[in-house]
Amino acid sequence: MKLKPIIQELRAHCPGFEGRVFGVGTFSRLDESVAAELLPAAFVIPVSEDPEDPAVINCYKQQVRFNFAVILMVANTEDEQGLTAWEKSVDLKKEVFKAILGADDIQAGRDWIQFESLTVLDLNRAALTVQLDFSCQYEISDNETRHGGDIDRLGRFLRMSTDVDVIGDKGWPDGQIEAKMHINLEQEK
Repeated sequence: MKLKPIIQELRAHCPGFEGRVFGVGTFSRLDESVAAELLPAAFVIPVSEDPEDPAVINCYKQQVRFNFAVILMVANTEDEQGLTAWEKSVDLKKEVFKAILGADDIQAGRDWIQFESLTVLDLNRAALTVQLDFSCQYEISDNETRHGGDIDRLGRFLRMSTDVDVIGDKGWPDGQIEAKMHINLEQEK
């Protein structure tokens, strides 16, 4: 699943971040020296994709749960205990929920975005870092697989010819062709 639309929604609907919503590359470069004036900020990162049991549908058509996180980083300069930073993170969490929770994208085949959990990743003198975990489901459909491509390359099924060998007295076909069938599906419309 693409995360750019999630980032765009957060930038558009979460005024508390003042547009500071980034992807995984920016988050990986952060450390304790982040300036407080650059916070609060949010980072959208992929976490995992987990297919349901393929036997439920078949080997190539599957339901997949996509898990992603919105990591909130809030300045922790007002009090050493981080209470002010925590209160700010609660307000930002509400903005994130209003921006993406329950959103769906039917055209992309993605189901509702659901909240899964909250984890405090770090609290130091510079910042409080909180991870909000979300998930949504999508289906791998036939047209996205090798199987679907193979079927598309076959073209339309227009006609069929077959030989019929009736099962004999011994319980298996005797090798004698008793009938021939030709079916033209274009004429059957």
